Amino acid sequence: MCRPPASQSTRKVIVAGAGPGGLLLQALLHARNATSSVKYDITLIESRSDLGKLSPDELQAHRSWMIGLSSHGLQAVRSLPGLYEKYLSDVGVLLTEAYIYLGSKKMGGGTTDKNAPEGFIVDRNFIVAALSRYALENMSDSPFYRSKYDTEMLYVDHANHRVLVRSKETNAEEYVHYDLLVGADGVRSTVRDALVKRHFDFELQLSDIFQNFKAVHIERPERVSASSISLLPASLPHFNGICLPETGNLINMSFGFSRNNLDKVDKEIMSDDPKVVAQYFKDNFKAFSLTEKGYTDLAEQWVNQRWNRTGMVHCNMYHSLPCKIILLGDAAHATSPSIGMGMNTALRDAQKFAEILDRYEDDFDQALPQYSKERVPEGNALTDIALNLYCFDTGVGVRTMILGLVRSILHYLFPKLVGAGPNEILARSEFTLSQVYQAGNDQGILTKHREINERIRRETFERQTGMIVEKPKSSFRLYAIVGAVLAGGAGTLIAMK
Repeated sequence: MCRPPASQSTRKVIVAGAGPGGLLLQALLHARNATSSVKYDITLIESRSDLGKLSPDELQAHRSWMIGLSSHGLQAVRSLPGLYEKYLSDVGVLLTEAYIYLGSKKMGGGTTDKNAPEGFIVDRNFIVAALSRYALENMSDSPFYRSKYDTEMLYVDHANHRVLVRSKETNAEEYVHYDLLVGADGVRSTVRDALVKRHFDFELQLSDIFQNFKAVHIERPERVSASSISLLPASLPHFNGICLPETGNLINMSFGFSRNNLDKVDKEIMSDDPKVVAQYFKDNFKAFSLTEKGYTDLAEQWVNQRWNRTGMVHCNMYHSLPCKIILLGDAAHATSPSIGMGMNTALRDAQKFAEILDRYEDDFDQALPQYSKERVPEGNALTDIALNLYCFDTGVGVRTMILGLVRSILHYLFPKLVGAGPNEILARSEFTLSQVYQAGNDQGILTKHREINERIRRETFERQTGMIVEKPKSSFRLYAIVGAVLAGGAGTLIAMK
């Protein structure tokens, strides 16, 4: 492949990570070459193989879990002409209905509101494959683009603006120089490590979502609409669930529990025997019935996968001028999948950075700080909402959901008197995540859940690490303490007379 002509206006950009955000940003930067005086010479580095080269049948073997592509993400991909229409429009399922199952009781339905937010349910890897196909068909012949799949990023030499990479195929190592390094390389970001080393005021919190969960792909039951999202609170003892539609008349069902309930979870659902798991779902899952094949498929997938645990990331800045780095997606704000906004926010990161470059005429000294200023509030609002909109205390969580339904009805009837709940405005592109966060905070939901969740996490950590050892209760000791208190109180009263 030929190299671009030498020019002072050429900017060497390394995009680390071929997730949705990284792939969209490289496409947006490459598109800028047609209109901008700056030419972006892009190198994509990704440790895994290129999903865009797989046929549809081959891609089926690389299914991930289903996630929502809401109006935030849709606006982002539509900012590049033709990307959505030619590559993304047929990889997901358009949502038209939403339901909540409380036991076997089904509530919800469709909407006739023309202003309702548009939403698709898509397999995360199908989005990645579609964005990669765009690059293969529209960028691979360009002298300003090259991809290095199956290549590990080992180290960021931020002082000299270069990265050390190693090919998995040849095991050869090389340095690649950059004028801008985009860290879209996930929760365990190598790029982000450079900010930790360079900036003493860089704050990073890396944890997990305190949830264990599994996801299965099974044939759609008759009672489940082919275009609906279904929430399944307390659908199994100590478990919450969600049901999402897939292409091919399938559904993706996910069930998870907070780790403080690990000792309370029934042993049958932890079994390695698919017959035991199938029977457990037959006996305990009441929202809707599956076919016999559905129970069998669910159970076999269940026992043949590990428990998933995803990470959470909080940062106080998403850029470094000395390092010439920006962070986006999971490297900046990895989060719980509970609200389905992680990928949407990553796509929005890419869109907004491209818009900022346009606004400041590709001046990195202005664009990079502005990117942090605009996206840090959104990223941190995302992670807090995803963690605390739902409560680790299952009983409190169900009550909050019911109160949310009541608020939704009252808001519909009296919109000027009752504000919309955070769940109602979450997927609407006219609301930022910061505004959703404020609504949840003003209505007391996030404040209440945060206090409960932080207490539960702390108490669980204390017990698991042995910082706190629960002692057996002793009625004799309790009586002795009460007696001592009463005796002391009586002595005080006598002395006062």
